[in-house]
Amino acid sequence: MGKHDIEMSVAEQNDVIERARSLAKKFAEIGPQADRENRFPVELVAPYKESGLPALAVPKKYGGLGADIWTVTRVSKELAKGDPAIALAFNMHQTMVGIFRGLLSEPARERVFAEVVNDRKLICGAFSEDRAGLTGLSDTRAVPDGNGGWRIYGKKTWATLCQGADIVSFNATITDESGEIPQNVEERAAAETVFVLPMDTPGISIIETWDTMGMRATGTHTIVFDGAHATADTYSGNMRFGLFGEFEWASLSFAGVYQGLAEKAYLEAREIVKKKSLGATMEGSNVALKEIGYIQYGLGRMLYETEVAARALETTARILIEGRDAEWNPMVRSAFLDVSKVASTETAIRVTDAALRLVGGSAFRRGHTLERLYRDARGGPFHPMTTDQVYDMLGRSELGLLPPPPTS
Repeated sequence: MGKHDIEMSVAEQNDVIERARSLAKKFAEIGPQADRENRFPVELVAPYKESGLPALAVPKKYGGLGADIWTVTRVSKELAKGDPAIALAFNMHQTMVGIFRGLLSEPARERVFAEVVNDRKLICGAFSEDRAGLTGLSDTRAVPDGNGGWRIYGKKTWATLCQGADIVSFNATITDESGEIPQNVEERAAAETVFVLPMDTPGISIIETWDTMGMRATGTHTIVFDGAHATADTYSGNMRFGLFGEFEWASLSFAGVYQGLAEKAYLEAREIVKKKSLGATMEGSNVALKEIGYIQYGLGRMLYETEVAARALETTARILIEGRDAEWNPMVRSAFLDVSKVASTETAIRVTDAALRLVGGSAFRRGHTLERLYRDARGGPFHPMTTDQVYDMLGRSELGLLPPPPTS
């Protein structure tokens, strides 16, 4: 099979989309409270597992549902229409499963995917350094234990889904026996490794550090590793050359969440505008908001923006499924993938801005649906690659300032 060949029938794809829509109703019910309390809703872990969606992106050969990248993205979008912050949390699992399809060795895939399919275990990914996010070479150390394994020391920020996950994947730099990280940058990058461990491994703990303007229900806390034991079979390949080769599973699924956020904001604003009346004004005795010209224009522009981003997202998925990404310069592949994520995240920001202006002051009150969506949309530019990193890489590529692709 090709990397993004489609295994699911149309009926199977429609079935998982309907499962997502059903689950999204539960997300919508709990989302406002989870936002107010700044907590990940652990009570939704069981319904998520019962939906069968943990096995969504696992290929059928391992017993999973075999969803392709476009189906996974659409599921993320539908869940986000319930609540984008909660959807973003569970989206971490789908991102990691997709990445594991290409990153892990065959024995490791069989082991991890069996746990996902049979035990419905959830996976979180923790790859960010406090000082530099995903782009920073790992300060977390994997010190050889003398028996073919390692002891892990360090911490990871932005560990989305950590309070609901059964498995944690993370990067750590393999050191010498004394615990020293290589000083040479190339050697350090070559020693940066992905590991997969059970969350309940002794020496792994969570510090609740998440307190943000938006996306509060993701529960994106800090994971601490204090001598956690990683056996030889938890080694999962090189971080820089392995994980980034599967970057589309992060890029498109994150885009799906923010696309769902933008569409939810548009639909919420449209329904309010349809029904809202200003009563008596200088323009008349009973002025309906929908009869005002700039309101019509503004709503039309919101729809336009949302539709353009949706088409960019689907087109990117189709390019991957058809294998046309092979035509891209591999040195700039991550940025080309992230074109769709930037389109969706920037659209979410613009659409929520417009929604508040069109609906008026009531939407500015804490707890209003549009107020929450406005805050949640602000998280988009921070996801790797960040929006500014995408622009920078594309610009450097066009100016011939990137190194040439490696020769095979």
